[in-house]
Amino acid sequence: MDKKRVVITGIGVLSALGTDTQSHTKGIKEGRSGIKPITLFNTEHPIYRNTNACVLDKEVLEKIAKDDKTLQISCGIHSIAEAIQDAKLSDEEISNAALVIGTSIGASHTFSEFFKQYVLNHEIPDDLLELSSNSAQTITGDIADHFGINGPMCTISTACSASTNAVGRGLDMLRSGKATKIIAGGVDIFTELAFTGFNCLQALSTTNCKPFSQNREGLMLGDSSTFFVLEDLESAKKAGKTIYAEVVSYHFFNEGYHPTSLKSDGSSVYQCMKNVLDKADIHADQIDYVNAHGTATKVNDSSELKGIALLAQERNSKEPLYVSSTKSMLGHCLGAAGAVELATTIMGMNQGFIPPNINVERNDFLEYPDTIAIPDQAIERPFEYAISNSFAFGGNMSSILIKNGINI
Repeated sequence: MDKKRVVITGIGVLSALGTDTQSHTKGIKEGRSGIKPITLFNTEHPIYRNTNACVLDKEVLEKIAKDDKTLQISCGIHSIAEAIQDAKLSDEEISNAALVIGTSIGASHTFSEFFKQYVLNHEIPDDLLELSSNSAQTITGDIADHFGINGPMCTISTACSASTNAVGRGLDMLRSGKATKIIAGGVDIFTELAFTGFNCLQALSTTNCKPFSQNREGLMLGDSSTFFVLEDLESAKKAGKTIYAEVVSYHFFNEGYHPTSLKSDGSSVYQCMKNVLDKADIHADQIDYVNAHGTATKVNDSSELKGIALLAQERNSKEPLYVSSTKSMLGHCLGAAGAVELATTIMGMNQGFIPPNINVERNDFLEYPDTIAIPDQAIERPFEYAISNSFAFGGNMSSILIKNGINI
């Protein structure tokens, strides 16, 4: 039986580069960095490796969040509202839609505040108790309540692959008939807890994010809320909707190798991408671009590049396989990383450009075969198929395959 074809008809993006999809895409095409001073918490202690990250502008966050102490609920609402409007969903369609949210941070803003106050005061008044009642799951419920969503709901927290898996889960739900419209994506506004954790791992860069550089020294954290509306191709075409991309297939598995590192030979990276292609009966020759996980950490980048090189070896095309890490501009958006990088790939597809890998001089890139090309600025080039990779702590590996929706 032929699989139902699933397409994306709405996109909403909030990132360090913009408050909507168009401003975000403009920043990507220009190769701008979203790096700014961190203002949400104090980073003056000398133990911190950096005081900057790819954060939302303070004024933007204050305007969106208002009294929302989780920050995640309001930011999720912001980008979901854009995606819903973009897809022209009716009130009835919103009510019956499924909601799938990926997050890594979840409610750790309120979690951190709760324990700070408790340690200082040794008391738990009602307002403090309310802070502790938030969780990743309650965030999904609160967002559903805001929009009046009554369909199936799911919260996925597979660290930095969470929102890629959320979109993949949406694909499965549509194909299995569990819903006719899916709102899927991820939200993570990073916290002091996350920042301190990565700092303790010495995984933060002391300068900026330089994926695939010989002199890379770590990642920059980033903020994002990015969501999509998914529906079947037939209903989208019948309604005359804009089709941004087809979600062709996705694959996920647990590498079971190390809590924080990939296998150094790149074999797991290759297998994840190979499996997503095999599921769709697509050959490596048909892939034009890979949006890499590309964290700019020592282990990830060399391992991922080896895995991508293995896939590129299977191509007979005279054109190289283009690869870039948009974390160089957006930072590592944790549970929202997969979604914002997927949106970036889709908008590059639609507007005919390969997103750049900034902050690295040409002579500073890691060695890679001529079957691969890593652009340090946006390249005007139409492309049809792309893979977006998300490789998370705990061995949670995901790849998603999309097709340009312009000519569907």
